[in-house]
Amino acid sequence: MRKADQSSAKRNRERSPKAEKVIGIIGGMGPEATIDLFRKIVKATPARTDQEHLRILIDCNPKIPDRVKAIFEGEKSPAEALIAAAQSLARSGAGILLIPCNAAHYYHGEVAKSVSVPVLHMIEETARFCREKFPRLRTFGLLAASSTVALGLYRLAFDKVRRKILHPRAEAQERIMQCIYEIKAGNLGPRVRKSLLGAARELAEGGAQAIILGCTEVPLVLQEGDLPFPLIDPTQVLAEISVAMARR
Repeated sequence: MRKADQSSAKRNRERSPKAEKVIGIIGGMGPEATIDLFRKIVKATPARTDQEHLRILIDCNPKIPDRVKAIFEGEKSPAEALIAAAQSLARSGAGILLIPCNAAHYYHGEVAKSVSVPVLHMIEETARFCREKFPRLRTFGLLAASSTVALGLYRLAFDKVRRKILHPRAEAQERIMQCIYEIKAGNLGPRVRKSLLGAARELAEGGAQAIILGCTEVPLVLQEGDLPFPLIDPTQVLAEISVAMARR
């Protein structure tokens, strides 16, 4: 056996599939955001062969009821569908569950109680990441769906790490919500990008030192480096933490 082959075989023995946790993704909210998380997990995995990548199970169910309509208009709750997906993934072998939808974290407690495996909380993980990565920053602006803003999901999480969340003005929030629905419809063009960049700049002018891309559709259009202040992607945070947990 060649030396390179011996090294690869040794790595595979040292980190056998039995030693790794399977990642389960409760997806479909929306499908592009699910793909984005999957791609970021793959990119975050230090693998040089197919076999060194993690096993990932994805339940991409775009039929899960709309979180905004459930919260604001009293339509059907997505909790039942989220729980069903979590339980199905856990039965199939997932040892860690991820929910790539910020607003769906309103139901995180119900989902977590329904399974015996950990369900990572993307928003709380992002708050801890911001405290550790940007210890000198105190105020973070939020680009998110109206439901996430109204429920104060980020504000509650950031209060725990003694950081402030700055929400957009009402008019700007309406524009952000329109952009989110356009991205879900497949419109990733310059008009949507320009509108979101404008909303981010307004938050910065209002005192935000960094911007949280707090809807999983937003990172499909905006990325770190687009503006002269940090743009923080919770999907990326979730991907990196899940890879680290799965490989322990």
